[in-house]
Amino acid sequence: MRIFRFGFPLFLFMLMPLSSSSLFAHFIWITAGPQSSDGKVHVYFSDAASPDDPDLLDKIADVTVWQCNQDGKPVALKTIKGSDSLIGEKQDGNGSVFVLTRDYGVISRGGDTFLLKYHAKCQPLSNTTSWRVVGDVERQPLEVAANQQNDKTVFTVLWQGKPLANSLVTVVAPGIETKLEGDTDNEGKVSFELKTHGLFSIRAKQTETGSGERDGKNYTSIRHYATLSLSIGQPTPTASVAPEVRASALPGLETGLTSFGAALIDNSVYLYGGHYGKPHHYSREGQSDRLLRLNLKQLSGWEVIANGPRRTGLTAVAHAGKFYRIGGFEARNSESEKQVLYSMPDFARFDPATNQWTELTPMPAGRSSHDAVVVGNTLYVIGGWDLQGEGQSKWHDTAYSVDLSANEIAWKELPKPPHQRRALSLGEWQGKIYAIGGMQPEGGPTTQTMVFDPKSGTWSDGPKLNGEPMEGFGSSAFLCNGTLCVTTFAGNLQSLSKDGTQWTNSAKLAYPRFFHRMLPINGDEVVIVGGASMQAGKIRELEIVPVVAKTNANGD
Repeated sequence: MRIFRFGFPLFLFMLMPLSSSSLFAHFIWITAGPQSSDGKVHVYFSDAASPDDPDLLDKIADVTVWQCNQDGKPVALKTIKGSDSLIGEKQDGNGSVFVLTRDYGVISRGGDTFLLKYHAKCQPLSNTTSWRVVGDVERQPLEVAANQQNDKTVFTVLWQGKPLANSLVTVVAPGIETKLEGDTDNEGKVSFELKTHGLFSIRAKQTETGSGERDGKNYTSIRHYATLSLSIGQPTPTASVAPEVRASALPGLETGLTSFGAALIDNSVYLYGGHYGKPHHYSREGQSDRLLRLNLKQLSGWEVIANGPRRTGLTAVAHAGKFYRIGGFEARNSESEKQVLYSMPDFARFDPATNQWTELTPMPAGRSSHDAVVVGNTLYVIGGWDLQGEGQSKWHDTAYSVDLSANEIAWKELPKPPHQRRALSLGEWQGKIYAIGGMQPEGGPTTQTMVFDPKSGTWSDGPKLNGEPMEGFGSSAFLCNGTLCVTTFAGNLQSLSKDGTQWTNSAKLAYPRFFHRMLPINGDEVVIVGGASMQAGKIRELEIVPVVAKTNANGD
């Protein structure tokens, strides 16, 4: 048995479609039961067991998912297309495993023309005694099975029911940036030391020799890809309290918004840009170009006080009584056209005293899906990517700062962050910058935290957020009453402990959401604005959430 070790460093809604050239990097995945927030069966077409561009689902909409129980015959499940997955209702049954097989068609890539076939399997429970081989070569000719041996997770690849040697097995694990890879031995086995928990995305490859014809296209080989969605371990329970969320009398948004910039200035919430169009499809018609303001003292409603370029995926900060917007992308297509998105480098300041915008020195490159934070007079910008037209993108590996008090705005490049992230959140605590969670180029969302010390110019590892990887996707962070707080995908307000070693779930939102904004008010409360959830869609209601006193790792 070949063994591979990987040391995990401590360092899923705005999901953009990939280019046609990267479509081949997509595979079919199934999640079910505890792996899904609603307990249903979900089918994804993505690089891991998580959502991606929903338009890609049309290519596999006719798949049949089979529920394989230990004590009965396989049951065919019907699926319907949801907002980001194909959805099915699982049936009662003990030790259920879910599988499917789908011929994708003839593909040409790198000079080769081949027939592509996908085989997906879902092992919903983390209880290792439930992990098993389906052994149904008709419904799962290429199968990946898992079992636990001491501190190693062993993966066995079976082809037509027999062990397959020299099959490349790839493991995408929660919270890591680099995928794990290894070839199976003569017994079809490869093992890894997996030192984290969560939903793992495993895939294996098999190539058959032989030519043929399908739908008028000739091919010279058949490529099979098998996937396994596997739950490993359980999160360590953490002490938490759930104070009541105070009913908010604040006026709701006229239209639901996501991926906007917001800041608090003189008891007023300022909100710029964002997306109010159809989910997962960005167009000129669905982008906001408005700067809104809500006076928290007078509560006369939201007012439009200025306009500007249409932007989504931007960020905003306040400094010295002025509002700054940073980057974001613009859609250059109409609602009926295919997406053509460009990240922009623009940087502008709005003065409430004059109601005027001032264009400032732009960032060195276009940037969206990033975040920013101000410490003293210095603005820090970290994360994001540069969308460069139809399906093209470049993940940023740079971070920048700028002195907002200087007469001339000049961007200064910081030491490179240890990882690339987008859809992350930034916060400040004890003079250090916390880059929290986000989406990775590989591996999906993460709860890992990167910490930057401006004094030493160094990066270090911070504590992971509580919960599953999606908790780190599209969160919002802010310092409130000396406590660094983060509001997450599942509706948790997580607070950093006094000693900075862990996060504590200290409150619960009435409306769980992501791609929202959290802003501190009244000293010990935060207001939650905008965002969306997979269940409710865009959320117009505002919430006021209390922030508990700072605690250390023992809760004292």
